[in-house]
Amino acid sequence: MKVPSKRGRISEWNPSDGHELPDERLMGRFLGMAALEILVHKVQGVEAWNMEVVDNKELDDLRKHVRFNEGDDWPFMFRTLHPVNAVFDDEKDRYEILHEFDLLITDNSECYSLVSIFGVEFSLNLGGRTLEGYKRWLSENENVSPLYVGKNA
Repeated sequence: MKVPSKRGRISEWNPSDGHELPDERLMGRFLGMAALEILVHKVQGVEAWNMEVVDNKELDDLRKHVRFNEGDDWPFMFRTLHPVNAVFDDEKDRYEILHEFDLLITDNSECYSLVSIFGVEFSLNLGGRTLEGYKRWLSENENVSPLYVGKNA
């Protein structure tokens, strides 16, 4: 993204350099924390939202995992949506997409957080350690990202 360091240097990165994800457990905890924050961001305009989120027992396992490192790893999926250095053009402006996020509620009332960081989409189930509902949703929707369909189209 050509952001200079404190010394004014700009690091160079090419897609051929590759990338490594952090440890799977650590990444699952980070994505879980982000998922809880996305949920709060999305519902904070609703009356009594804080009590609903705080008292929601279905979120307890995720909270314990994120805050106290308890339980098994929290699974997540990731895939590339666009190159990290992609530049988009909407006829008025040229821009880069650093991050995007949203929630997906499936027909089975499962809630998945979606976070795209530099073109890599990460998905995580807020209610449990399974991704089957998200895989099913992708299959039924031609593998399009929920970040780019429906209200986000």
